[in-house]
Amino acid sequence: GGQVIFLRSGEYNDGTLGEIFIDLYKEGSTVRSMMNCFAIAISVGLQYGVPLEEFVDKFVFTKFEPAGMVDHPNIKTTTSMVDFVFRVLAYEYLGRTDLVHVLDKPEIGNTGEGDDEVSFLGSPELSSVHVTAPSANIAQTMAAQKMQRVAVKAEAGLDAVNAAAKNMQSDAPACNTCGHTTMRSGTCYKCLNCGTSMGCS
Repeated sequence: GGQVIFLRSGEYNDGTLGEIFIDLYKEGSTVRSMMNCFAIAISVGLQYGVPLEEFVDKFVFTKFEPAGMVDHPNIKTTTSMVDFVFRVLAYEYLGRTDLVHVLDKPEIGNTGEGDDEVSFLGSPELSSVHVTAPSANIAQTMAAQKMQRVAVKAEAGLDAVNAAAKNMQSDAPACNTCGHTTMRSGTCYKCLNCGTSMGCS
């Protein structure tokens, strides 16, 4: 909608976020006043110990107008001004690369350097491996460790699914039928809750 947003932040001595200031180009508008009040409320929350992660989780993907393409080096499209603000804060202060469209920081490994150098850890030679029958206590310990590994693998698998879902729903609309977040499926969007397809003609 041609809206210009100025986002400034105040930090503590350790570099953590302490307050934010949101200013809009249009002087005296209702939206500008509401965004100023919103920034003050977020700042008070941060100063009283609410983690930035909580605000990011609550406000990213908030959907209202103006929305669409933005002129930012890392974020190219947003669903609202609030969505944009918290994508920027998540990227700058939390290192959340899953909420931006273009990466530019060398510490996140997108420079392309060193990709052709891979080292492998050697496994021991078979002659140095000795197999012994485990005692009852060792067998119980091994069974418990196996259960822990299975639980960790299941949790890691769930984290991978959640990460993939976050990457796929950055521009997804809410379902027309149930209001649940949809996921892109080709040129359409499909609701994972009720199965409704949207955007297909």
